[in-house]
Amino acid sequence: MILESKKFIRIVSDYLLAEERTIDFNIYTKPPNSNKLVLLIAANTKFATIKDALTKKSHGPLYITQESVKKFENFMEDSLESIIINTAIPLEQKSSLVHDCARNIMRDVFDDPRSGNNISRAKNITSNILDLTLTDPQAIRQLLSLGSHDYYTFSHCVNVAVFGIGLWLMIHKGDDKELHDFALGCLLHDVGKSQIVDSILNKQGKLDFEEFEIIKKHPGQGHWLMAKHASEVTLDVIMHHHEKINGNGYPHGLKGDQISDNAKIATIADVYDALTTNRPYAGARRPLSALTMMKEEMVGHFEQRRFEEFILFLGGKSG
Repeated sequence: MILESKKFIRIVSDYLLAEERTIDFNIYTKPPNSNKLVLLIAANTKFATIKDALTKKSHGPLYITQESVKKFENFMEDSLESIIINTAIPLEQKSSLVHDCARNIMRDVFDDPRSGNNISRAKNITSNILDLTLTDPQAIRQLLSLGSHDYYTFSHCVNVAVFGIGLWLMIHKGDDKELHDFALGCLLHDVGKSQIVDSILNKQGKLDFEEFEIIKKHPGQGHWLMAKHASEVTLDVIMHHHEKINGNGYPHGLKGDQISDNAKIATIADVYDALTTNRPYAGARRPLSALTMMKEEMVGHFEQRRFEEFILFLGGKSG
């Protein structure tokens, strides 16, 4: 979506016909040689009429009101399955829509992590991301190209999920159910931060001891929030994505093989994405600089084999 004014949002029309559904929001357009918006399709119009209006191609750019954005996001989210299998829609557009929906869902999860509906949406978008990546080998690269260089907790979660899925697939690990639960864990790995005040999360300088102790509680808080909604694989990633091979991580100080392979992969994805985005207390590093820092300044943090495989993944190699 492209912001055009304080009142209207420009939308892409390609997705509106992915399923034979009515829409619960108005769609406006700018006729040729006009600067005024007019109603093109009213809410709850029959699908046949919507299809007729959109396929004529006689309309100009399409718009919705800002008040309809949530309804439009929900419509797109519900249409993802059909859009992903639609061969007429380019991968770039599919990836952009999946990425946008994932960020929107994680935004809502962080706003209300106890909502069963939001958790269900997180599970569904995990399936959508996997469907896209398993359908087209280039989808991972496309999704990664959409990651923002500015750090937002909810977009960071999406990036970590994509990096994690990419490495997981490259090493041909496990089965589909485990992959889904692992990817969901990556997506929700920082959900415990929803319980931490913004003044600590967004602090410009270095955290003091008390503040860092509060931050260190987020894996346990995330586990607590998701305990009744997620599998052991998912909960393990949420709880242990800050453990280190040398035993100096948190919250349990696990070391070596005490840490699951899934948590080891999530840890690498988490650190790499954090280092390559602009955070409140540090600028984004270039990929090579981030990998060099992980190798030379974080000795004992990561399992060497998985770290080397991650480097190969970033370089476009397959396992």
